[in-house]
Amino acid sequence: MFVIAAGLAVVAWFSVRLQPATGGVPGGKLVRLLPDGTVLATLVLPQAAGIYLLTTTAWSATERALLRRGS
Repeated sequence: MFVIAAGLAVVAWFSVRLQPATGGVPGGKLVRLLPDGTVLATLVLPQAAGIYLLTTTAWSATERALLRRGS
């Protein structure tokens, strides 16, 4: 379970780095902290949910990186 949490922490770090700056948007700081919340959720949820979170977060980060590179 800790391996999944560690993998999710790495993916969350990259996900936050790929997000555009929120500037003065209300709640912008919260939006940048949400990927880190999934790491905490992985420690409480069953292992299958942790694998799902890791997979979907990695997929979203990869899509975002590819779309930013293409535009």
